[in-house]
Order: sequence, then C-alpha cells, then structure tokens
Amino acid sequence: MATCFLCGAEMVPRFRARDHLRPQVSTEYVVEWCPTCEFGKVASGFTPSDVAAFYSANYYTHAAPVSPDRSSMRLLDRIRVHLASRADHGVDFPPNEVARVRSVPTLCDVGCGSGQAMSAFNRAGYDALGIEPDPAGRSLANQFGEVLEGTAEALPAEVSGIQFDVVLLLHVLEHCIDPAAALRNVKQLLAPGGTAIIEAPNNAALAFETYGPGWFFADIPRHLQFLTESSLRKALEVAGMRAARVIYTGYTRQFSPEWLAAQKEIRAHIGLDGNGRGAGSAWGLLVRTAFARDARKYDSVRVHAVHAG
Repeated sequence: MATCFLCGAEMVPRFRARDHLRPQVSTEYVVEWCPTCEFGKVASGFTPSDVAAFYSANYYTHAAPVSPDRSSMRLLDRIRVHLASRADHGVDFPPNEVARVRSVPTLCDVGCGSGQAMSAFNRAGYDALGIEPDPAGRSLANQFGEVLEGTAEALPAEVSGIQFDVVLLLHVLEHCIDPAAALRNVKQLLAPGGTAIIEAPNNAALAFETYGPGWFFADIPRHLQFLTESSLRKALEVAGMRAARVIYTGYTRQFSPEWLAAQKEIRAHIGLDGNGRGAGSAWGLLVRTAFARDARKYDSVRVHAVHAG
C-alpha cells in the first residue's frame, strides 16, 4: 500500500480502472485514498517516460480550444443546461483576479499547454513566460510569450534564480508524479509578495462520487493525483506556502451534452456500462448539487497561494 505524502498514513484502495484513451491496454490502475487528508493517488512507481506514453498527440490541453456548436441541442439538454447555469456561481479564472504589484508584472505559466492563460495575461499587460513539456503545446503557446521545455517537477535551467509575480499551475498538479516537488518548485519561482494560482479537479465533488472512474475529470492514468481543498491546503503547507484564497469553478459544463457524451464514452471504454450510472443520472446529480455547498458542487478548486509567514 502507498502512504500519504501529507500525513504518512497508509492509504486504502478506492477503485481501479483501465485507461479509457487506450482501451486495448488491459492494465488496471488502482486509485488509493487517504480519508484523513482527502487525497488520492494512482498507486504505481511511474517514470516520466511511462507518463508520456499515456498522452495522445491530440490530448485536449495541447490543442487549440474549440467552442462547441450547441445550435442543434435537444430541448431537454437546453433545459438541463439552463437550470444548471442558473445555479452556477463559479468564477472562471480572469487575470484581474490577481492584484497587480507593478505596471508590467511577470508571469510564469507552468504547464501552459496551448497558452490560453498566457494569452489572457498577455492581453492584460503581463510579461508572460511558459513552461510546457509537449512540443505541440509549445508551438501554439509561443505566440503569447517565450515558452521553455520543462515540467513542474523538472524546471528548465533558464528559469534558475528567476522569480515571478504570478506563477500559474492550472490543471497541472494532478498530472505530476511528485506533487510535493512540483509545489516546492512553484515556491522557488514565486517572488516575495507574489501569488501562485493552483487549480485542480475537485475530487470532493458529488460528481466524482456519482461517476467514479467514469467521471470526465478522473482521467486515469493521466491524472495521477486526486486533490480536494483540504489536501491542497495541506500540500501547500508542506511546500512552505499557505492558501490565501479559495475559489470554486466548473458547474454548468458538467451537464452539457458534450460532457455527458464524453463520460458515456469513457464508461464504455473501461467497461462500466452496466453499473447503472447512465445519462439519466445527470438529472439526479443536478437535483443533488444545485444548492449544495461549493466543495460538493463544482468540478474544480482554485487556490491563491503565498509564501508562508
């Protein structure tokens, strides 16, 4: 059994699943869980080359964003999405969420993907730099600033000794083999008085309990770490930072036809079709979450972190 890097306790198996993007691969990955810290991880001793093999060339974070065409959406889908949007008070991440510390602040987007966040901060007047391991992502992101090859756990040599006013780690930490090392590097990159923004799937969400390994944001084994607000706070403390602000986001999209169709496909690929968690459960999830507390409602949690002390 694995041990929790936050408290040292022995973790317990929560479920196992195959890779939905590689249904021909029979390997089952076990997700282990620490109930005390509300933290989970895929139990395995992966190497960086092992992890690289999990990603297809068109993995969604490395491609240019595409807006779905909902002009032909069915009436029931429209009603469900409308009701969800009325209950949605989450906030997508805008550059003005961070207080400016100078006229031209500096930004380091670690795991920048195709550069969507770099683009927004670039337009807001930031001097943006990205770090990204995927060459396709780098080729798209470099139009918004310099992009270096590297990862959260293995920073490029070019940033050694450089600190930034804002450091982003947006939907990256869950992909890391060693989340503790990734957060230590974030602290190293963060200037005194600066802000690190860490956003990750919220595995305290009722949707995770409902769909389990068939949840869109489970994405096993690309997601190696399973985080919650509680475990993020503890992980930041271990890295010498503290959470200064917590924001939840991602509700309406959970009820969109695109999201539900993707989850149906995931379940089919990993053999969960017969578990009773069909499309109809979306309506049940909507009823249970519309007025739930944020930690149970939203699919992602975003933390503003600063140096401790």
